Amino acid sequence: MAASVRADGVWKQFQLRKDRADSVGQLLVQMIPGRKRPKAEHFWALQDVSFEVKQGRSLGVIGNNGSGKSTLLKLLTRTMQPTQGSVDLRGRMSALIELGAGFHPDFTGRENIILNASILGIGRKEIEKSMNDIIDFAAIRPFIDVPVKYYSSGMQARLGFAVAINVDPEILIVDEVLAVGDEAFQQKCMDRIFEMKRSGISILLVSHDLGSIERLMDSAIWIDQGVVRAQGNPRDVVHGYRTFLGAASSPPAAEHEVATLPKEAVYVAAAEIRVPGASGSNDPAPGDPLEISLQVANETGSPIDGYLSVSIRRPDGLEIAEISGMRDGRSVGLRPGLSTIVLSAHELRLASGSYEVDVAVFDIQGKRLAEAKAISGFRVQGTERTTGVILVPHDWRAG
Repeated sequence: MAASVRADGVWKQFQLRKDRADSVGQLLVQMIPGRKRPKAEHFWALQDVSFEVKQGRSLGVIGNNGSGKSTLLKLLTRTMQPTQGSVDLRGRMSALIELGAGFHPDFTGRENIILNASILGIGRKEIEKSMNDIIDFAAIRPFIDVPVKYYSSGMQARLGFAVAINVDPEILIVDEVLAVGDEAFQQKCMDRIFEMKRSGISILLVSHDLGSIERLMDSAIWIDQGVVRAQGNPRDVVHGYRTFLGAASSPPAAEHEVATLPKEAVYVAAAEIRVPGASGSNDPAPGDPLEISLQVANETGSPIDGYLSVSIRRPDGLEIAEISGMRDGRSVGLRPGLSTIVLSAHELRLASGSYEVDVAVFDIQGKRLAEAKAISGFRVQGTERTTGVILVPHDWRAG
């Protein structure tokens, strides 16, 4: 059964009571016979929220503080039940939605790893096999046998994320807690999330880091005061949200209004990475040739002449190279239906690590027709450790 996350018409209501007694005196006053109590107010934290994350796909959730994102996560992790609608998760879920959640402060890091694994239904023998991977990823080996109550917030975040990604999940749900880690750890998390996407794990990420949502997610949803304002392509959703933030003085959108994002008549349907002559993995080694096979759909009903642009970048957004048909003077003809275009790179001089592929389609005048972020990716195999991304052929000699 394929892993998936689905929310269908989800509403969540809370009751706001204003007659709570803060002292014995107030309690006695409330008990006076005939005293009229104020009516409880009702507050809708979520209103008619629907989306689906299929196996191997990813969804980013954005919105201001208090918009309903945390309530949505609690519904997805089943710590709350919706007032109306339904939430359906199929597959083993691993969630990191609150710093230190599931950690016992008096237990050591090692003991908390075992505790968290048992909560997720994983036996001690199974988690022991992953123990070293978890400790190494969290980079807290000198403190692994120290009680967690002495950990900094960053150490707790690293340990929580390391556990979440090493329990063989089919669905990963992550909240903004990653922002607690330092820059190097955040980059390591992005690399791992990218690898998990490629391995078929469904991912839902809540973050104020809009750049990460654009780079890492296949789709996005913007929630404002419990209402879905926009959903679809991450670039379009993030652009709408940024415009909203920058135009606070503009008239507010009508209640329950949902932005309709345009459906492109031309789009990149798929991309496949190939290493020519390789019989096994399609992940190249430094210096290997590389082919990127693109499937471009044209649903306009007429042939189109245009250009393709392919960008290779790291998951943190650093662009390594852009290969542009427009600069090369190489146009392509896109017939109605699907067209296949193959880009061949003769020698890939990249250091080991994860890389993503973005594709854009332009018409003959240079107008952008379509764009696909992180439509495919690859990992350059290698054992060398380097702080850069480009391997430079070189030699040494003494004068």
